[in-house]
Amino acid sequence: MMRLSVAHRSERGGRKVNEDTVGFCANETQGCFVLADGTGGHEGGALASKTVVNQVLAHFSATPRIDGSLPSTLMVVAREALFDVRKLNPQFPEMNTTIATLMLDAEHKHAYWNYLGDSRIYLFRCGRAHSLTTDHSILQSMIDAGFFTGQLRGNCKRNMLYAAVGSEEMPEHAIHNEPFALHSGDTFLLCSDGFWESVGEEIMEEMLRHAKTPEQWIDDMMGEISDPGAPGQDNFSAVAIWVGEREAQTTHIQVEEPRRE
Repeated sequence: MMRLSVAHRSERGGRKVNEDTVGFCANETQGCFVLADGTGGHEGGALASKTVVNQVLAHFSATPRIDGSLPSTLMVVAREALFDVRKLNPQFPEMNTTIATLMLDAEHKHAYWNYLGDSRIYLFRCGRAHSLTTDHSILQSMIDAGFFTGQLRGNCKRNMLYAAVGSEEMPEHAIHNEPFALHSGDTFLLCSDGFWESVGEEIMEEMLRHAKTPEQWIDDMMGEISDPGAPGQDNFSAVAIWVGEREAQTTHIQVEEPRRE
C-alpha cells in the first residue's frame, strides 16, 4: 500500500508579520493539506489565512472522506470562514487570503485539489515539476492571452490578483473535482508566492533528486533563498508530500487530529 510522508515550513522573511498559514490533517494513507497567504493589512491577512486553514481542516477532520464532492465543499467552508471573520473584525473589512488545498487518498490512488490566488500546487513525477495550478493574477492572464511575453518572477506586478477566497466569482479550473490518478513515487509541493518567487522549478527538481526525506528537500530549497531576512523578502512557506515508494527513506505521518501552524 502506498503511504504518505510530509514536511512543512513557514517563515516570516523580511516582513513584520507572517501572513502565511500552513496545516494538514492526515494519517499514513489519506490527508488534507492546506496553505493560505493572507492579504489586506498585516494583522488582517494573518487572521484571514489562519481562520480559513483552521476551518477547512476542522471540517475535514470531522468528515474525513475524500471524493469528488470534497474540493467544492472545502472551498465553500473556506469562503464562509472568511466572511464570518470579516464580520467579527470590522476593522479589517478588506482582509482576504489565497488558498491551495490538496486532498490525497493513497489507498484508492486518487488526488483532488482547489485553489484561489497565486499559491501554487506542484506535482513532481519522474523528477519533473508540473504545475497543477495557474496563478489567478492579472499578469498571468496577460501572459495567457499573449499580451505580455516577460517573466512572472521578478515582476513588481505579478502579485496583483483578480481572485482570492473573498472574490465574488469563482474562476474556471479553481476546483479540480475529477479523480487524479496517483502513482507511487509522486511528490507534491504546496507553496506561497514568497517561496516560488525565490525558488525556481529547476532548483526544486535538483533539490528533490538529492533529498532523502521531505524535511531535507524543504530545508535544501529554503537554503536557496539568498537573503531570507531581507526587507523585501515576502513570507515564504511550503508543504511537501511524498507518496509511495520513498517510504523506506522517510518518517511517516501518523496524525489523526488537525495539525496547525
